[in-house]
Amino acid sequence: MTPTTHQPPASTTVTDDFGVLHDMLSEFPVVLLGTFEQRGELPSLRARPMSVARLDDDCTLYFISPIETEKVEEAEASGIAHAFGQSKTQFFSLRGTIEISQDRSLLGELWSKVNDVWLDGPDDPRASVLIVHPEEAELWDVSGTKGLKFMFDAAKALATGTKLQATDREQHVRVR
Repeated sequence: MTPTTHQPPASTTVTDDFGVLHDMLSEFPVVLLGTFEQRGELPSLRARPMSVARLDDDCTLYFISPIETEKVEEAEASGIAHAFGQSKTQFFSLRGTIEISQDRSLLGELWSKVNDVWLDGPDDPRASVLIVHPEEAELWDVSGTKGLKFMFDAAKALATGTKLQATDREQHVRVR
């Protein structure tokens, strides 16, 4: 049996343009950050809501966290993270590598008042930055005219008794 490579459905736009991903990520001040905890022989994805401290042009995400947390231990063990976001009309799933930094100047740049709930300032020895470098993301967007088209197509499918076809290429994008 020869191995096959997974090809996205014809209804999915595939791009290496991070602009579309950046535009969507900028709409999410809080995302779910997923790390892998070891449960028995298989890792299990565990996601937690995290405030985005910074979003770079290349879509790198920064989060501030106490260093002595399970999410940091899990991130260090696997080196992989996922981030997820959902609004009423936009959804994304992002996979990438994760690094942990305790760089004080970086913490100072990223620090905001919300972090005072968990830590005693950027010089707190327990403060760390979780940095997610994206490798691949999928986006679904049914906002604006894309949403109107989706609603029209769904209403048409209901009215005719047919099934809605795969998502429109403008509504579903895979970014690599």
